[in-house]
This record gives sequence, structure tokens and C-alpha cells, in this order.
Amino acid sequence: MIKLSRRPEPQYLIDNKKALRDALEKAIDVYGSYELIPKLEKERLVSYYRHKDIKAPLVESSHGKCAFCECIPSEGGNVEVEHYKPKSLYPELTFEWVNLLPSCHRCNGDKSDHDTGIEPIINPFEDDPSEFFYYSGLNIKGVPGDFCEVAERTIEVCGLNSLRLWEPRSKIYVSMHDFEMSLLKAVQNYEEALTPIKKRNRLRAIRDSIDRIELLARECERYSSFCASFLIGSEIYAAAKKIASE
Repeated sequence: MIKLSRRPEPQYLIDNKKALRDALEKAIDVYGSYELIPKLEKERLVSYYRHKDIKAPLVESSHGKCAFCECIPSEGGNVEVEHYKPKSLYPELTFEWVNLLPSCHRCNGDKSDHDTGIEPIINPFEDDPSEFFYYSGLNIKGVPGDFCEVAERTIEVCGLNSLRLWEPRSKIYVSMHDFEMSLLKAVQNYEEALTPIKKRNRLRAIRDSIDRIELLARECERYSSFCASFLIGSEIYAAAKKIASE
């Protein structure tokens, strides 16, 4: 999970939010509760939050990734518009821009109707996930301290430690380790160079290797927080960066 910046509220919501909310509230009054609205009528009333003009800026804000697990939903389906506070419990927030996030189908389903109003989870539009999480092996964990409880709750509610995420993390780990070994070889070659020209050429190779490994940690890449965590813990990478900066 990475920090996201919310785009300005779409004009579609600005223009239509009140009418859409009023129609939903009227149905709630007629039937007695959100739950009692007939399924087809409920779907018709709430479906507008999936409008393309709402979904598009959400997808852009997360670089096309799920706001929670950082997979790229479009590779295996569509990005879904998720309600931070579930619309089943907070129907008045169904069309509120600040309550919407981009999510994959799995995280959306795992989160379901968990009441974030009572038991909040991390909202990457509001919180900086790097202050709440760290990686140990293939698992994401809560940073010990005052916010560990909400971090661990987020992991549990969204299923952030599961086979569906261990598998891609393991593949990324192998790739990062392979890049790391290439970087180590480049450093060794640099240290063994005997002439200024060879030093300069081999320094270029170190910088090229650093550029390749850092590509995986860019915010636009899937699971970039996992990649960034790997680099933070890599002594080989740190040593190479020091050489490259000298």
C-alpha cells in the first residue's frame, strides 16, 4: 500500500450528487431501511457511483492499482469503486467523493461491509501507509506503536497476507534478488578496475544496475511498496548507491 493523492471531485458528482442522494434517501424512507430496498431497485439507485467520470480519476490517482493490495485489477478484471465506509451502513455517503477508493474485486469483497466508522482501517488517501506497515519476508506487518492495531486490522480485513499476494511477492523477491546479485557483481568489477577509464566505465554499469532495480519500486509499478522495502533492507544496494554518488 502506498500514499495516494485524491484528484479534484469530478464535475459529474458535483452536478448530480444531491439528486442521487435524495433519490436513495427517499427509497430508504419508503421501505424503512437501506437493506429492505428491493435488490433491482437498490442497484438502479446506487449504480451511478460507478460512472466512468468517477472511476477514471480514481484509477489515475492509484496508477491503475488497487488502493489496498497494489495489484493491477485491469489485468484480471476491472477496477471497482470501493466505499471506505460501506454504503450498506452509511448510505448517505454512497456518492461522497472522499468516501470512494479504487479497489480490486478481491479486496473489495474481503473488506465487504466492515464498519470502518467504528473500526477504521488505513485509508491511503488520508494516511501514509509507510508509517503504518513494514515487510518481513513475504508478509506485511504493522509497525509497533500506537497505530499497530489499525494497521493489523487493515491487513486482516483486506486479506493482505494471503496466497494471492504471497505468490507475486515471491516472484518479485526473486527478481529483486537477481538484480541485487547483478549489482553486487558490478560493484566488485568497479573495485577491481585498475585504470581511471575502467573505473568510469564500470561506475556507469553500477548506475545502470541501480536504475534497473529502482524501476520496480516506482509508484506506478505493482506491489511497489514491497519492492521499496526490499531496497531499504539491501546492504548491497546501499553500498552501490554510495559508490554511485561519489
